[in-house]
Amino acid sequence: MNEYENNPSLLDVFKVGDKVKQVYYNPSGGTKEYTGIVKFIKEHCMAIHWEAVNGKPVEDIYVVLTVCHEYEVFNGDQYTSPIEKEDY
Repeated sequence: MNEYENNPSLLDVFKVGDKVKQVYYNPSGGTKEYTGIVKFIKEHCMAIHWEAVNGKPVEDIYVVLTVCHEYEVFNGDQYTSPIEKEDY
């Protein structure tokens, strides 16, 4: 049995234009909430254009476009939360 058979794909949950958020957990204890828009999506990855950090527009961020694999989107990693749709 394929590991994806019982789990939704990114295409089932997100669409281009969705506003999303992700929390970054700094190893020293702080957090930053990134918010952005889904720009491109495939079954197993999506590109997000990050627009704000902690509610402030991103102008000097090093990476404003990130491609995230399905596992990171749904599970996060050591330093990040899963990516979720923002409440409107």
